[in-house]
Amino acid sequence: MNDCSDAYTPRDTRNLRIFNVWAISAAVMFVAATILISRGIVARGPLAWILAIANLLLTLLAVRAYMVFLRAADELLRRIQLEGLALGFGAGAVFMLSYRLFERLGALKLDSADPFVVMAIFWAIGQYIGLRRYAPGMER
Repeated sequence: MNDCSDAYTPRDTRNLRIFNVWAISAAVMFVAATILISRGIVARGPLAWILAIANLLLTLLAVRAYMVFLRAADELLRRIQLEGLALGFGAGAVFMLSYRLFERLGALKLDSADPFVVMAIFWAIGQYIGLRRYAPGMER
């Protein structure tokens, strides 16, 4: 089989799946809590705090799962992931610093979580570039 799954051992695949479950759970919780709190369905009080803390815990579990995935990965996969993270972080930093100025010039005001989308997209692009660079033929 000649696809990106060739870059992953069964252990890597399992660890990445665990990370994906936690990350998707955190994303769903974030969206649900945001909607429930911002629309007043859940009043600001104990239940709202529970939703916020649940989101925090799910996010921390996702980060922990990603660290387990990275630590167990071989050097090539770790390098691909870290270069993807570096591109995502860099793009996010440029976006946050630049867009703030554009907001002051009249551009649409963004939510504080919006730069994460930029970071995640560029993280994925960085992984794709890394696969092409270090493991040719695996990006298909």
